Amino acid sequence: MNVSVNVNPSAGAALGLTDGVALQNRALHLEHQGDLTGAEQAFLEAIRLKDAGVGPGHVTTAVSCNGLGELYLKMGRLDQAEHYLNRALRVRVSNGPAADLAVTRDNLGRLYEMKGDLKAARDIREQGAPDNISCGHYDMADWKRHKKYCTRVAAPATA
Repeated sequence: MNVSVNVNPSAGAALGLTDGVALQNRALHLEHQGDLTGAEQAFLEAIRLKDAGVGPGHVTTAVSCNGLGELYLKMGRLDQAEHYLNRALRVRVSNGPAADLAVTRDNLGRLYEMKGDLKAARDIREQGAPDNISCGHYDMADWKRHKKYCTRVAAPATA
């Protein structure tokens, strides 16, 4: 994992991080309240500030791109979701926590399922096998049953 440390960041980088993160948090709050249009605008502005301040390859920019991609999935705007999730994926493949990469892969898997491409959904998820796979069904009412299923499916095949 590459780590970027700026002891004395430029004013643009500081603004991108502080205001960008604040806007991202606002977007998540608006989404939780059901204001999807407001959340979209806040995510887009957060990404704009982060792109300008710390760059499109920064892990915090990838967090906002992944969040916007998830929002677009919820809104059924699949082409836009794919664009932002792929932006996040490009960064997360080489930077940031492995768990974040697994989440983005799972989001892309959900997107491919929504588009009807089950092979692509499985392929993107399995790129992290066996140790870096995320299950997007964590908020299911029947999580205990599903967790057993996910564990069995993710386990390596035995001969």
